Formats: sequence, C-alpha cells, structure tokens
Amino acid sequence: MARVDGAFAEHLEGVTERGGRLFVRRPGTDEEVAVTVRYLRPLTSPTEIVFLDEKNREVATLRSVEALTPEQRSLVEPALRERYHLLTITRVHEVDVRFGTRYWRVDTDRGPRWFTLREPGKNVSWITEQRLVLRDSAGNRYQVTDLVALDERSRTWVTRSL
Repeated sequence: MARVDGAFAEHLEGVTERGGRLFVRRPGTDEEVAVTVRYLRPLTSPTEIVFLDEKNREVATLRSVEALTPEQRSLVEPALRERYHLLTITRVHEVDVRFGTRYWRVDTDRGPRWFTLREPGKNVSWITEQRLVLRDSAGNRYQVTDLVALDERSRTWVTRSL
C-alpha cells in the first residue's frame, strides 16, 4: 500500500530508472517525478519506504518493498542498499581526540579504515545500549552491532571517546 497525501493507496505504479535516477509516476496523475528512496525509520524499523522528490517532499510511502512488483523491487532495493550501506566495526585500534575531533583507526568487515568523527552528539546514534551507528565527516556510516562482543581494548576506546 502506498500513502499519498496522508491516505494509503492500493499500489504504486510507474517506478522506472533512467540515466541512473529513479522516477515514480505521481499517484493519481501521469506526471513522472525524479525521486530518491529512503527508509522512514532506517535504524529501528527498516520496512516502510518513502519516495521523495528533489525538494524532499513526499511523493509516496509504502509499508514495505513487498508492495512493489518484482521489476520495481529490482530497481528500488539496490538504491536502498547503496544508501544504507554500513561498515561493521570489528576492532578499534585507536581513537585520537584533538580539538574535539576524533580520529578513528579501526578494522571493519571490509578491511581496515581510518576516519574522522566530529560532533558525536549529532553523528553517533545509540540504537540500543550495545548497538551504535557512527557517521564520519565524509558521510560514511559505521556500526558497532554489539559493544560487548568487541575485545576489551576496543570497548575501552569506544566508551572513552564517545
């Protein structure tokens, strides 16, 4: 079901891709709109998705990608995976704090990484007491899926620097 102007419709028609951009036919019209697709609650409930136009206005909201046809899903799911790609931190080697900026040296599920983190109040989201997501100064996102599962030294680096 798609929500349009606060009401839910039965389906969403006209999801296409051209030139690397997603387009959606605005419900109730023949107008095609270039959109980005996002989860409504990406960290706590990644099921409902929203299509936003270039001015970040809602075009339509779906309860799930399952409401899309298989062809539409094949366009939308890769866009969601790309947007919400998270590297998982498996070990923290060092966090150097200088003038409020944190310089992290970590191992991830995709190999070693170095990144900077500014304003932890804005760029660190505690999902649960043990799970957190960090956004570095370049916009990349990293997660610690289970703080307790990290080795003691890594846990110490995380708790001291945040």
